[in-house]
Amino acid sequence: MSFLAILLTIFLERQKVLGGVRVWFNSKIDQYANLFVNRDFQTVREIRLHFIFALIPFLLITLALMILPYSRHHISYFLINCFFFILCCDILGWKEEAKTTNRGNEFQQFVQTYATKFFATTFWFIVLPSVLGAICYLVLTAMGNKLRARGEESVVYSVVVDKMLFWINIVPYTVLAIFIAAAGDFEEVMRYMLEQRGKVKLSFFYLETVLNEVTFRAIGKDKFAKANVNFEDDGIEDIRKSDNLFDPKVVDYVVALLYRAGLFFITAITVISVLNLF
Repeated sequence: MSFLAILLTIFLERQKVLGGVRVWFNSKIDQYANLFVNRDFQTVREIRLHFIFALIPFLLITLALMILPYSRHHISYFLINCFFFILCCDILGWKEEAKTTNRGNEFQQFVQTYATKFFATTFWFIVLPSVLGAICYLVLTAMGNKLRARGEESVVYSVVVDKMLFWINIVPYTVLAIFIAAAGDFEEVMRYMLEQRGKVKLSFFYLETVLNEVTFRAIGKDKFAKANVNFEDDGIEDIRKSDNLFDPKVVDYVVALLYRAGLFFITAITVISVLNLF
């Protein structure tokens, strides 16, 4: 019944009643992450072990929760999962961020917010049992971002954390790219994705770059330029690099694209959830 949790979350977010409780929950996630990263790591193995240790309590709690359906407490199980999903997943927050973004060409941050706080969180909530996926993803992301910010202290932090963030995001980012392609210029996106074969780097920065490029290509070459541009002859890279051709409304096109991709994603979840009832 994942789609019910998503619809309820959207309703509550539109009513703007989750601000305070979300701030409290995120602060607790940060405090928990600090318990494992506020130290100096000497080896890569030490970092990895602390990431594993951070997940063990959630694994145990999840195993306990999974007993509820077998003891005929299905409603309690659903309500607990729904409650934590509402706390974990920020479905519409990226839209508010988009309103304040630079209307020129720096819109990447709200695209990443969409990818991590909505899409990837929801993806892992659905794929892994109970709320294990969503909470573990948030904890790992919080720990990763904290160590990422300390990258200047040690190259180990940058390399290890970047790879860790890559592995927990590679699947949801790939699925998101497919939904974005379906919501936009499918042919252009697929051409670009095929070009990436053999070029994949085990880096979260690489994933962020690819997602931004996929978003650019999905909205169509005609959205980048104003007049006097030959779309048939010029590649999308040439259009983006051309002086004085960038359309400031590109952010609006990206927002519309992400709305469509999200709608397709939620529709797919709804169909799968309904089919599982039979």
